[in-house]
Amino acid sequence: MHVLRVDMRFAGQRPADGPAVHMNLYLGALSMNGQVCGSDWPIVIENGCCVATVLAPAADSLDERYHGTHVRQRIAEAQQAGITFAWSVIGEQSDSAQACGCADPSAFLLFTTYLTVESPVQCMDCFGVVPLYRFTAPPDADFYDVMSWQSNYQSCDQLQMNCTVLEQAATRQMSAVDSALSAAGRSCCATLSERAGKPFYYYLYRGKPPRCPGSAATLSGLRCIMAFARDTAWNVRFPVRPVPAIVEPCL
Repeated sequence: MHVLRVDMRFAGQRPADGPAVHMNLYLGALSMNGQVCGSDWPIVIENGCCVATVLAPAADSLDERYHGTHVRQRIAEAQQAGITFAWSVIGEQSDSAQACGCADPSAFLLFTTYLTVESPVQCMDCFGVVPLYRFTAPPDADFYDVMSWQSNYQSCDQLQMNCTVLEQAATRQMSAVDSALSAAGRSCCATLSERAGKPFYYYLYRGKPPRCPGSAATLSGLRCIMAFARDTAWNVRFPVRPVPAIVEPCL
């Protein structure tokens, strides 16, 4: 990831609704389009400008060629109020995850943890992080479904790591094929796979050895996911095995 500086300049007087309002709307749209990581960014007033410091997947993440409909809309609204935005690169974050450098990845993985700040999509060839804006959202859409899943997963992961409140419920959401969290994640995989034209895999957390759900009466009708990683690199990076978004018949 890279640290970027975003400047918001005023052509005339500052907006009556406060200078940070338009900045937050702009950065919020960038975040939902995958161009900015996270949802927290310090904003200060410097020499008459409104300045924010943000994390971005790459040095050029805020380039207009990646803008979605909502980002362009926020820019247009700001321009009507006499506001313009500019950005510059401060530098690469020292402890950030490796970015994907593959020109044409063979497959992708949807994976996150309670510590993750960057995109939840990883390349299955190099395991580098892939920005969401590479999977161009349709007009009048963004990546809200993916962001929502990531936020929910991280909340569950934090609860099970704390080992106090709702640990079992949170762990089930992360590890059960039929949970609401897994269903949302697999739906995101299906959508992103269609956009990319490549396979998408969903990481199903397992704190205990996996058990085929086909024998459980309460899970009758479900099909067990049985396609496990065989590649050594998969097994080293993910000792808990990832599973495909498209399930196969239980063996």
